[in-house]
Amino acid sequence: MKKVMCPKCGMEVIGGSGFWGTSKPYCSFCGWNLQLAKEIERKSLRQLPWTLLVFASFFAFVGYISKSGFTLFPFLFLSVFLVGGAFASWRKLRMLEASHPTAVYANALPSVMAAKESIKQARANPHQYLWSLAKPRRIRLKPVARVITIAFPISWMFIIYFGFPIVRDEIAVSSPLVTLRDLGPLLLFALIWSVIGITTIRSARRDRKLLSEGELAIAIVTHQELSGGKRRQSKIRYEFKDATGRLVRGGGTDESWELYEDMEVPVFYDAEDLGKNVALCAATCELRTD
Repeated sequence: MKKVMCPKCGMEVIGGSGFWGTSKPYCSFCGWNLQLAKEIERKSLRQLPWTLLVFASFFAFVGYISKSGFTLFPFLFLSVFLVGGAFASWRKLRMLEASHPTAVYANALPSVMAAKESIKQARANPHQYLWSLAKPRRIRLKPVARVITIAFPISWMFIIYFGFPIVRDEIAVSSPLVTLRDLGPLLLFALIWSVIGITTIRSARRDRKLLSEGELAIAIVTHQELSGGKRRQSKIRYEFKDATGRLVRGGGTDESWELYEDMEVPVFYDAEDLGKNVALCAATCELRTD
């Protein structure tokens, strides 16, 4: 588990990615992200009654259809997990309320504030080296994008070479509709694989050009959230100003799982088309410094 440092004061924060999951990090020293963490827990508590109502309605409907009455045991079984999660959110909300008393931090000792400023000034700029890289910058594809861009054309060569005779023989002995039904799963796989391959290759071409020849800016993360099911992703939104002072907004997937609100992230953009921009953490390419 990597440590998450507060972008405001430089202290190590509470929360983030851990063994038991991911929670919104916050700083108990300066209060960074504290209100957002509280709001997330309050939202979780407000959703409990509606979730219980939905579950109760569903099991009542199932019981009515099956003529077996209300299925009480499954409802109680699932309700235990819901109530347990709500209790955990309530405990965490109490901890958040007590972790950063407003009255105490509003009148912090001068020595404490001086120490905080000293820590903030002592932090090294991790993106400083990017400004020294001359154009065109040296880049390479990230492992996943590299595998897909190589495997996609090769796989289609095999599909065409071996698949065409199979389809031709199938049509010769049966009708086209029967052939389409028999080859349906294979065609569906080919369609999904094509979407993945074409999307990855297009993104790689765009990112390669932006990272190699694009302009560099340091953006500020304005929003971070989790999306997806088992394979969750950290989605971020950011904003930055270009060389002329125009405000630009963008977003992407934070593959580093280290970025949260108010943190800095390097962004490469096209000066002629500001809509073309990509954060370094979300690009399919990476910079080479060797």
